[in-house]
Amino acid sequence: MTLRRRHVLRASLIAIAAALLGLGAFALLGGFDRTVTERVDGGGTHVVRVALVDAVVGFDVTPDELLVEPGTHVVLDVVNEGDEIHDLALQDGPRTKRLAPDQSQRLDLGIITRSLPELYCTLPGHKSAGMTLDIQTQAARTSAKATARPGFDGPAASGPSRNV
Repeated sequence: MTLRRRHVLRASLIAIAAALLGLGAFALLGGFDRTVTERVDGGGTHVVRVALVDAVVGFDVTPDELLVEPGTHVVLDVVNEGDEIHDLALQDGPRTKRLAPDQSQRLDLGIITRSLPELYCTLPGHKSAGMTLDIQTQAARTSAKATARPGFDGPAASGPSRNV
């Protein structure tokens, strides 16, 4: 092989390695993740299905954002659709048990009157890999703003798990 061909081959391999490294960094920083937002309107009690999934790169909670009308009682139906064990917890609040693949459990967050801290999977590395859920309050599109006291009214203990 000539010297010129070696240089071209070496430069090509370096370019491919750099491209793969850049693509990997992009993916790890959430480049392939898209935010799925679900709206919860109407007050009363709403059960929202939340899936814990193993994404292309990392982990995900779907939806990863809930927009909730203040005064709404929110119960999450948390389903582990991944291949690994996952859970979902609100810091200093209610949490599911560790769920094996295809298991589910309801997580009662109580009456939501303000945006909550992030919910997340407590297993090492899962939160930083994208397994989080944001719950924000937002007035209903069709009604006047709800007036509620700040915070959320005592989260109830999570119920029994069931297989899906």
